[in-house]
Amino acid sequence: MASEGSVVLAPERVSEKTSVPPVNDRHLYRVESNAASLATDVEGVMARRLADLSLRQSFLFGLPLMVADFSVMWVTVYLVSQLQTLWLAPPYVGVSAAIASLAASLLLLVAYGAALYPAIGMASVIEFRNLVKAAGISVAACSSIAFITVTRGDFLFYVLVGLCSLPLLLFFLPSARFVVRSFMSKFSWWGVPTLIYTTPEHARYLVGHLQTMAERGMKPAGILVSPGQYWDSGCKDIGFPVFDVRDATTCALGLKATWVLIGEDCEVDSPFEVPSSLDLIPNRIVLSQKNPVGLWGERQCIGLGGGVRLQGRYPDTFRCMVKRTFDLLVATTALVLLSPFLLAVVLLIRIGSPGPVFYGQTRVGRFGMSFTAWKFRTMRVNADQLLEECLRNDKALREEWDATHKLKKDPRVTWVGTFLRKTSLDELPQLWNILVGQMSVVGPRPIVDSETYDRSYIVEYPNAFAAYKTVRPGLTGMWQISCRNRGTYEMRIYWDIYYIQNWSLWLDLYITLRTVRTVLLREGAY
Repeated sequence: MASEGSVVLAPERVSEKTSVPPVNDRHLYRVESNAASLATDVEGVMARRLADLSLRQSFLFGLPLMVADFSVMWVTVYLVSQLQTLWLAPPYVGVSAAIASLAASLLLLVAYGAALYPAIGMASVIEFRNLVKAAGISVAACSSIAFITVTRGDFLFYVLVGLCSLPLLLFFLPSARFVVRSFMSKFSWWGVPTLIYTTPEHARYLVGHLQTMAERGMKPAGILVSPGQYWDSGCKDIGFPVFDVRDATTCALGLKATWVLIGEDCEVDSPFEVPSSLDLIPNRIVLSQKNPVGLWGERQCIGLGGGVRLQGRYPDTFRCMVKRTFDLLVATTALVLLSPFLLAVVLLIRIGSPGPVFYGQTRVGRFGMSFTAWKFRTMRVNADQLLEECLRNDKALREEWDATHKLKKDPRVTWVGTFLRKTSLDELPQLWNILVGQMSVVGPRPIVDSETYDRSYIVEYPNAFAAYKTVRPGLTGMWQISCRNRGTYEMRIYWDIYYIQNWSLWLDLYITLRTVRTVLLREGAY
């Protein structure tokens, strides 16, 4: 019998003369410590590999954006300074390339500090805000450097170059990024492989969502599920490899995935609830509807505790004045620039079909007050009776109307109206509603209080309707640039609430410029 403190070995492996040293707690602790140290070293190596891989991927993803930003800034400042040179005469000849290079270099530095390279996972409107701020800071810094290094008379030249460049940069910088992203998304090597930790039921939705916004850079690489769901039959039809979440680090290294999306159905509401197997992945995004931070929520620290500061539901007087000023500037400028085109549309409508040029419809506005929203007439004079007859006789049309309150092949629309609707130009008369304060440039789509149109908005979504009445309805909005006629009525409600809860001047400016793209490409129009 072995004595206490000894180890019994197999007889065939130990001779009678074998001396077995006793094993005490110190030896066991040393073995366990060595094993723990080895495991820590392995984790450290894996973490460094993933971190270095993330750095390389971010650089490759951000490089085309850096080239686009540098090129747009350089060309814009160069051309503006050349035009200023023609106006202010010879002493400034030859400085265009130098000032353009300085401004473009400063833009890269400021934009990098604003996390615009690579800008993966950043909301489009926040990227737009940071980009405009970076451009403004770069131009201001360039003018300041000129103030220090040149004479006071020359300083006016650089100030004028900056002031004339900013409006152009406001449009061309975001546009260049969109073009570059759309082009680069066609290449398989561009983007960052992303793991998705979710349930089998929700995986298909998240994969499809990432694929529809491929230009944002996240490429689905694999699905992570909890151990109990690994053998779920629903995992087989997703189209991507499915892994146990406990093997997340190994999967991330094998797939070169440095990002992971954690679905809201995983019920992860704090960093402490994230599975430890995801700790080594450098970039983790938790999708949660339980913590409505919104676009502009700010992290705050109160003593030892942390929290998120949410903006108020209702804007203060100053912000309302800023929004109203923005509305007046945009509406006035648009009416002046588009007046020749508006006259041409009036003539086409007169020629196209009998009836008035404008069509007024009663809509629900701010505080629930009714107003007449004006449009160019795109339908026949007896449109309402024709609609009722078509919906009564055609079941398919009735189902389409109930789902979206739109008809792809609307029998009421004239040939001129078809063109105006596809280009969204039929709503330009609402610029008058904006000038008189009944509407805003950006806001929820104005609703019609009738059984045929939007009575369901008022009856079935009372909370949404209460929020709707706190703002002016808009000529354009989140719904128009996000899904428009392709989305369901529920999506319209969602985007209305999203806008009301996240309103800011930056969001208005982003939606206004984004609407230009929607109109030019006729996204979702019919």
